[in-house]
Amino acid sequence: MEEQHNILLNLLKEGITPATGCTEPIAVAYAVAKAKEESTGKNMMSIQVQVDSNLYKNGLMVTIPGTKEQGLLAAAAFGYLFGRTERRFRVIDELTEKEAREAKALLAQDKITVTLNPDYQGLHIEVVLVTDLDKVRIIIDGSHLNVVSTERIDKSEDFKSSPCPDLKNSTRGSNYKIREYSLADFLQFTENIPIAELKFLKEGIRMNLAIAREGLTIKSGVGSAFIKLRQEGLIPDSMATDAQILCAAASEARMAGSHLPVMSTAGSGNHGITAFLTNYAVVEHEHLPEDKLLRSLALTNLITFFIKSYTGTLSAMCGCGVAAGIGASAGVVYLLGGTVEKIMGALYNMVGSISGMICDGAKEGCAYKLAMASGWAVQSALLSLKGAIIHNTDGILAPEFKQMFQNLGYLCDPGMIETDEAILDIMLKKTD
Repeated sequence: MEEQHNILLNLLKEGITPATGCTEPIAVAYAVAKAKEESTGKNMMSIQVQVDSNLYKNGLMVTIPGTKEQGLLAAAAFGYLFGRTERRFRVIDELTEKEAREAKALLAQDKITVTLNPDYQGLHIEVVLVTDLDKVRIIIDGSHLNVVSTERIDKSEDFKSSPCPDLKNSTRGSNYKIREYSLADFLQFTENIPIAELKFLKEGIRMNLAIAREGLTIKSGVGSAFIKLRQEGLIPDSMATDAQILCAAASEARMAGSHLPVMSTAGSGNHGITAFLTNYAVVEHEHLPEDKLLRSLALTNLITFFIKSYTGTLSAMCGCGVAAGIGASAGVVYLLGGTVEKIMGALYNMVGSISGMICDGAKEGCAYKLAMASGWAVQSALLSLKGAIIHNTDGILAPEFKQMFQNLGYLCDPGMIETDEAILDIMLKKTD
């Protein structure tokens, strides 16, 4: 039992981490910064970046924090000029307009290329940095900062073929560790862990609330609009509305290039916003104690990790809804004193209703998806507590916790691979 306790606690601490900006361009910046750190050269000749289709999709339209620049090319330039890998998801933190001008000047030299490699499956980045003295190749696979290969050769040599195919089954095992546990294990951990060991989660609440408050200053923003609608009596003053306001505002600020960090979960800042602020909204509305909030966050995040182990780090589905939103619904039931049966009921309600929500890249419009995910997470939990639960054999649902998410994962891959390709095709046609 103590071993299980330590493993689950470590999974929480590894999977919940501060991030500045959308994590897909940040991953490219990290890979480029890592290549520069490994190089002995002083003059950069070229940087070639290849990425998988999902990472390409998510990095296409998102703004780099603290700047007005968008996309993976800009991320690569910032990573080369200013990246510090010890900051991890905050690798290009605290950028200024002066640094933005330097990055634009570098991009104008056409030394950096970013291409989509359709052969890459799952999250995958390959960076080749060529300098006056050497060549460095960095490969990230499986998760955003998971460097699986680092090579440096003389500039006159050529790299051997990419080790990518041999890495697929060996570098992602850590993502699957969570699959060894059940909902009962997660609840046992949540109920019995000493509360002092969950105090680190308070920083996530603070961070994500701070960026939500910034988002509420956007006059035409979705969070501000929700508040006006509530004031006018057009939507209710409820815990679901509170969750929508906070989550939408935080996401909109983040996607618009806020320099503020968020506490991410499972490699996504928007997942972290959904997980933390949905639970927080319920606690604030119901005046529940902080200890209860911290425990609900532990449960929410563990379930989110579990789901992501099946759906993948990136997919055709919006993880804010079909991972963090589902996890948050369980956290809400827990906060409101529901049984394990009611928690399962909320999970059925979520999977049986919004599992088709697509991911069409990271952008400011993600705020609307977070509004839907967080609001429906609260409502699904409340419906379950009232006994209104989708039949657990409907559609892709399954009575058993693990089987239901295996089904969801199968729907993502291979089920929605062609959907993902169609989404990217539509997005690319708009940039031609």
